[in-house]
This record gives sequence, C-alpha cells and structure tokens, in this order.
Amino acid sequence: MLECVANISEGSSSIVLNDIESSLISILDIQLLHIDIGKDANRTVFTFVGNSSSITLAVIAVLKKCTELIDMTHHQGNHPRIGAFDVCPIIPLYPSTIIDARNCVKNIVNEINIQNINVGGWMYGESAIVKENFELSNVRRGGYEMISRRYNNFDFGIFNEYFGAMAIGARELLLAYNVNLESLDISAAKAIASIIRESSSNGIPGVRSIGWNCNNYRFSQISCNIVDLVNCTPKMVFDRVSLEAKKMDIEINGSELIGMAPRQAFRDFTSLNYAQEYLGLNSNSEFVLKNRILEEKI
Repeated sequence: MLECVANISEGSSSIVLNDIESSLISILDIQLLHIDIGKDANRTVFTFVGNSSSITLAVIAVLKKCTELIDMTHHQGNHPRIGAFDVCPIIPLYPSTIIDARNCVKNIVNEINIQNINVGGWMYGESAIVKENFELSNVRRGGYEMISRRYNNFDFGIFNEYFGAMAIGARELLLAYNVNLESLDISAAKAIASIIRESSSNGIPGVRSIGWNCNNYRFSQISCNIVDLVNCTPKMVFDRVSLEAKKMDIEINGSELIGMAPRQAFRDFTSLNYAQEYLGLNSNSEFVLKNRILEEKI
C-alpha cells in the first residue's frame, strides 16, 4: 500500500476541488482518506491510498484536472508554491517500502512523458536526481515566479506557464502541523519559526518551520513539517512554541493538523481525546482526531 498527499494550489473554488475529488474517487482501488482546504494558503491537500497501479492512475487523473482548471499566472496564497499540482509525495505504508514508492514515482513520470501531458518539474526526496533536491525547500526556492528562469534544468517534462512546475518524489511519513498565535504579528511568527526549526542552534530535531498570517482566522501561525516522527511529536512542537511565545507575551490559540497522521505521533498522550484537548486541535473548526489517524481510516 502507498499513500499520496497531493498538494494542489487551489483553496477557494469548490467547482475545481469537486472536479478533482471526482477524478480521484473514479479510480478503482483508490481510497480517499481526507481533503484539507486552506483558504489563506489557497491550497488543498488530498490524501489517498492505493496500490502502485491505482496511485499512478489517480495522480495522472489529478494532474490532468490541474492543467485544465488551475491558472498559476493568477495564483495568490501565503504558502510556498511552484505549480498547480505543487507537490506529489508518494509514501510507503507497511508492508510497502521506500523502493516501492520510488518505483511508483518512476511510473508516474513515465506516464507524463508517454501521454505528452504539458507539464514538467523536479524529483525530490528519495527520488531526487540532483542531491540538493532531496530537500523540498530547495526545489521550491524562488516560488512560481522564478520557474521561467529555472525550467531549463527540469528533471522531466516541459514548461507550461499556466501550470508552473511539479515536485514529485518518494519520502517517508511526515506530519504537517501548525501552531496558532493570538497575534497577527508576522515578525513574531517568523522569529519563533526560525528558533524552533532543526537548522537553528537550539532547534527541534526533524522540524521544518515558517511563520505566516492567517487573515481568515485573524491570527498568525507557526507552520511546521515534522519529518522525523521518531524524535519529534506535535506535543514537543506545541510546548516549545508556547514557551517561545510566552517570552514575547503572546498567547497560543490551539493548533492544526493538516491531513492524516500515524497513531505513534501522539504517543506522549494517554488518549487521542486528551491529545486533541491539550493541543487545541478543535479551537478553530470542528475536529475529531480519531478521524485523522491512518490506522483508524484504512
């Protein structure tokens, strides 16, 4: 079994999102687990699972919808992005391995070439051809606006200014997790993000983080990817952000889980209900943590 966490650069048009959802659920052996819509980010995350063949078909179907329905020349949003189908990670779930995920990525790229789909981009993570492209942040450096200067070194496909570029690759499970500040001070959010990320001198292992404003909710966020679920949990991030925010006299307004998570991510809580309460995961919208646990849904 493989998981795909498709990051699509559209978070407002229900027509576009419904079309993409329909293209997914029409594929045999695909189980759509969750749809996470972010209006401020103008971005939606579709999480689905299947075997290598069905995942390949589903990704191609979504890719075709993105080329038809999303125009990146007019895209605005506060999340880093390079294209309409911005990021396509393929993740192995037991008993599949990272080798299975890499092979699936190759199949998808081959299909893009065989079907002459008018898109292109780079391979990242465990599929990276260029060593520096292991890190997604290097692939997305400069954002969509810089693609016209970079497309001559695409790993696959061709440049389409309306689509932008795509990052596709095999990787292990990670957690997209955001902590909310009772403030719209973007400088404070960015400062805390720089303190807690792994690359800082006293950062948290396995944390990639940025700070941004969520105008729809009237607060700022520390937006994190927890890429090492062995050495880091959401509680560790939440507690550290709370500590750093307190130094700035800023209150915490709960937190947010994007997409799905493995149960082990909440191992430092006695129950999922306690984890939800402690982390304030339902502080901004209706939320049931049990419904976001991979082992519960598959």
